[in-house]
Amino acid sequence: MLKKILLAIENDFTRKVYSRVSREEGFEVFETNNGREALILAKEKIPDIILADVSLPEVGGFDLIKILRAENVTKRIPVMIFSNVGKEEDRNRALELEAKDFIVGIFTTPLDIVLRTKFHLGEQKTYRLKVSIRDEKIKELAKDLNYPGLICHRCGSELILFLMRDLSKGKNYFKVSFICPNCD
Repeated sequence: MLKKILLAIENDFTRKVYSRVSREEGFEVFETNNGREALILAKEKIPDIILADVSLPEVGGFDLIKILRAENVTKRIPVMIFSNVGKEEDRNRALELEAKDFIVGIFTTPLDIVLRTKFHLGEQKTYRLKVSIRDEKIKELAKDLNYPGLICHRCGSELILFLMRDLSKGKNYFKVSFICPNCD
């Protein structure tokens, strides 16, 4: 059975691209550019996950989460928040509302969005490995991945190595990055 995703993104071009890639990756896709319609679709289709734009007309992504959480039939649907600009106050608000993810469209490819969606649905294998920031090979890897340091610029914590299986390339391929275990 296909997993269902509701793409509630204001920009038609962006939404259509994400829709095409999501279908190619095996999702049943429902889409809208309007928050009120997203609420209706969520109640009718009961998607497995929702990607909601902060700037949806009528009902924005943050209000969408609040309304969904208040309804018995939709309160357990995970919601990822999408933003084209990625303002820090939007990221913080998404965290406060317990959104599963905060995605900044200009920094995230459509395939990466699908991979993160699969991760939140438990279909994407990931590993978080504590590493020694004094290890020369780790420093070399960080440099190769364009990480200027192995300390979080927000909270000062040591970063950890994050690996996410990239099923689009096969089961033996992983995306590698460094993330903060606290700010993630």
